[in-house]
Amino acid sequence: MNPSLMFTIANSIALLSWIVLILTPNQNKVIPYLRVLISGLFLGGLYIFSLSLGFGKAEGNFSSLESVRSLFTNDEFLLAGWVHYLSFDLFIGTWEAEDGKLNGIHRLYLVPIHFLTFYYGPAGLVLYLVVKVIKTKRFGF
Repeated sequence: MNPSLMFTIANSIALLSWIVLILTPNQNKVIPYLRVLISGLFLGGLYIFSLSLGFGKAEGNFSSLESVRSLFTNDEFLLAGWVHYLSFDLFIGTWEAEDGKLNGIHRLYLVPIHFLTFYYGPAGLVLYLVVKVIKTKRFGF
C-alpha cells in the first residue's frame, strides 16, 4: 500500500476519532473503542506495518538530529513517525476525557484542551494538567 494513501487514511480516522470524542455526550461509552481499537490496534498496527515496510530502506537512526532527519527521508519511516503522534495524542486525549470526568472538570473545558492535544500533543497535556491542578487544588494523580 502507498504511504501517502496510508497517511490520508490514518489522518482521516484520527480526525474522525477526535470529533467523536469531543461530540459524544457519553464519552465513557466511546473511550474504550477509541483507545483500544483506534489508538492501539489500528494506529499501533499501522505504525508497526509502516516500520516493517521501511526496514532496510533507510539510512539514519535516533542518535542525533541529523540521523533522525536522514531516517525520515524514507516515506515509510516518516509515516510511522506521524502515526506514532496520532496514536499517542489520541490515547492522551481519551485519558484527559476520562480523568477530567473523574476530577469534575466540565467537558466544555476539555474542548480547547483536546484541540491543543490533537494539534500539539504535549502542549495540550500540559494545559490539561494545569487545569486539573487548578480545579482540584492538588498536585498529583
